[in-house]
Amino acid sequence: MISSRHAVVIGGGAIGVCSAYYLSLAGWQVTLVDRGEIGRGCSYGNACLIVPSHSHPLPAPGVVAQGLRWMTRRDSPFYIRPRLDPAVFRWAWQFRRYCTAEAAHRGFEALLHLSRASLQLFDELARSADLEFFFRRTGLLHVYVTGEGFAAARHEQEALEAAGFRTRLLPSGDAREFEPALGGPALDGPVRGGLFIEGEAHADSYGFVQAMAAACERRGVEVLTGQTVSRVRTSQGRAASVLVEPSADDDALNAEELPADVVVLAAGSWTPGLAATLGIRIPLQPAKGYSCTIDAFEGMPAVPVLIAERRVIITPLAHRVRFGGTLELAGFDLNIDRVRYGAVVRAAREVLREPPPMQREEAWCGLRPLTPDGLPVIDRAADIDGVIVATGHAMLGFTQAPITGKLVAELADGRPASVPIEAFRLDRFA
Repeated sequence: MISSRHAVVIGGGAIGVCSAYYLSLAGWQVTLVDRGEIGRGCSYGNACLIVPSHSHPLPAPGVVAQGLRWMTRRDSPFYIRPRLDPAVFRWAWQFRRYCTAEAAHRGFEALLHLSRASLQLFDELARSADLEFFFRRTGLLHVYVTGEGFAAARHEQEALEAAGFRTRLLPSGDAREFEPALGGPALDGPVRGGLFIEGEAHADSYGFVQAMAAACERRGVEVLTGQTVSRVRTSQGRAASVLVEPSADDDALNAEELPADVVVLAAGSWTPGLAATLGIRIPLQPAKGYSCTIDAFEGMPAVPVLIAERRVIITPLAHRVRFGGTLELAGFDLNIDRVRYGAVVRAAREVLREPPPMQREEAWCGLRPLTPDGLPVIDRAADIDGVIVATGHAMLGFTQAPITGKLVAELADGRPASVPIEAFRLDRFA
């Protein structure tokens, strides 16, 4: 029996497809809309990590000072491109307010609930007969290329174990024995080493999104690609329909109106622009990240490796290896800065025993949605019934996608949330 409840999900990334999937499980008739292809945004080239241990919000004590030092270097892990944009200044001022120990602790607790619940859902999805995607729970290895960094690892270990993680501190020789792929000039020296975090996972993010989209279609979800949402129509204070038109067609006569009892705004960095047409304000900046993907090579790492001081990840996938990292505030510019991209590749190659052949190298960048407090928005709109916002996950979008999708379905149904979501309210920025 076809449901009389219609939901339209805007955005075909990890958050959007998970929202569509869990809405369909809850009995909704769902349409998933993307202006391009499913999974071709951040889900295509991200670091592929599912890491509750990384549930720290970006604003924290010392981040502003470190960021100011890094701003003078185009190859630094964090870079704000100089530009006269009042929205960036407002966002940065708000960000600074959240760089306190108290806010960082509250944010970590809230994000950790989300991330752990999401990892559990990933486990369930990976076991599902209806889904097939590359997924491994091999843990995560932090490596340190400076003595100062490795000294700080001891404090990080204490904090992680206090939060319930199982870890192992590995001096230099032990780290190389644990992961034989490590070596190279960046790891020379007696005090450099690693910190291994058990139970963390990684998966092919693009493969996951494609598998979820296919599962959605098998469940009767209508998937519309190459369609731009031009308007969300409301009636008597609630969502009524969504107007879509071909992304490559300027003829408004080709527009289609989709009935909608619920509209989910899950378009990543593009969500605020759409929300603004409904009078909803979301202070969010697109944060560009880079990745390089190459063919798998002999002697590649068996577990994901984070080069801690460089903030660069090496992730082994089924047939490829990905280097990813950096955070750049440069608006909606999707051009690849070769200096910043080169810094990611160089940092990865410098910790590997044998520099890999760069076969079928694929350079990529994507825009991660970043709020001033580093927490996502997962909430109903206050003044328009039936509008749900799910965005702002920053670097944890893939980690937190399944639980966000489940929460969206619970919000749509008016059911109690699976995990606490008070910290992700839309009105916290009012």
